Amino acid sequence: MCAAGQPDAEGGPGKRLTSDPGFRAEMEVCASYGIPHSQFTGAGDGRWSALDRAKAIAYLGFSRTVCESCGTRPEEWDEQAGGDRFAYVTETHRCVGCELIAMEQEQVPEGPEGRGVKVGLRPRKKA
Repeated sequence: MCAAGQPDAEGGPGKRLTSDPGFRAEMEVCASYGIPHSQFTGAGDGRWSALDRAKAIAYLGFSRTVCESCGTRPEEWDEQAGGDRFAYVTETHRCVGCELIAMEQEQVPEGPEGRGVKVGLRPRKKA
């Protein structure tokens, strides 16, 4: 059994990262602010303990297994690894911002004139 957030015997992320969404969220916050988990929880003084470093390395390993496109991990689908081929169902939603970007991208010319053209959003100026 590995300690909270520590790598398992094979060097992969510990079970807590895969089973505890709250812990994953805490580690995501820690990663984005560059702080140790003990400081985030109020138990540390800002110095990185061995456990903090193990948690950070385990979180990095976990993050590298997540698909950038759909947000799932191969193990979640692999029945031989305890996953389920039907672990998720699709869900459709419309993002108006993405819709506006797609509509504007249709206006970007093909070829040299359109190279490097990026379409983004900015808040409308208030009157």
